[in-house]
Amino acid sequence: MIDYHLHTPRCCHAEGAPEEYLAAAELKGLSEIGFADHFPLGLLGCTPRVPVTMKPGELDDYMEQIEALKGCPGPVKIKVGIEVDYLPGTEHKLEALLKEYNFDYVIGSIHFMDDWDFTHPVYADSYRHRNIDNLYSAYFKLVRDLCRSGLFDIIGHIDVIKKFGYRPAGGADHYWSETARVLKETGICLELNTAGRDAPVEEFYPHRRLLEACFREGVPVTMGSDAHGPGQVGRYFTEAIELLKSAGYRELAVFEKRSMGSQPL
Repeated sequence: MIDYHLHTPRCCHAEGAPEEYLAAAELKGLSEIGFADHFPLGLLGCTPRVPVTMKPGELDDYMEQIEALKGCPGPVKIKVGIEVDYLPGTEHKLEALLKEYNFDYVIGSIHFMDDWDFTHPVYADSYRHRNIDNLYSAYFKLVRDLCRSGLFDIIGHIDVIKKFGYRPAGGADHYWSETARVLKETGICLELNTAGRDAPVEEFYPHRRLLEACFREGVPVTMGSDAHGPGQVGRYFTEAIELLKSAGYRELAVFEKRSMGSQPL
């Protein structure tokens, strides 16, 4: 099993040293892990009201720390990734910045709609004052734009807009087939992110029917716990693997130097 979505305390909302995450992965019997901490939003000209990413000056240290960890003897293979917020209008700047670093993979995620961090519990009350149908429509447009940007290898927690349990009046099923087609067309990999089980929605990202639509389209999939502490490494992976198999998947995507391969599920 692999876990490609591990954070570090540098993002200001995680705890535990990378070595502790590695130890947890060994105990869980994982074969491969990847750190994908939050790319410094300051480098993209964004300063959230609540800090949720590493500081611009920490990125080099982060890279050095994870690269050094790769040299540790042990059964778990280590990759160095990054999770980057998709912010429309910053594509050219981000493209240049990403070229400066030797990431194994780049996860593209959406946490912000304009200046609203809609995934942060501090701002969750704002959902009650918004039109949820319009919100979903705007969110999935951002998903499509993220995929078409060509900047990312993996899309993280693709339907995280459901995190706090708010759903469109008529359901969200009509987004699934279109979203899956865009993933296939753009060659981006889907992440099965198990963190949603511990969120108010109590459901993995993505929804099962979106996962099934992605399988039908031939979209590759990888796995991530979105761990913000060592105890969350590989969380719910037994259930996640059963879900993947029931949807039809038999392989997981793996990455090295931003090139995708696969391994049996």
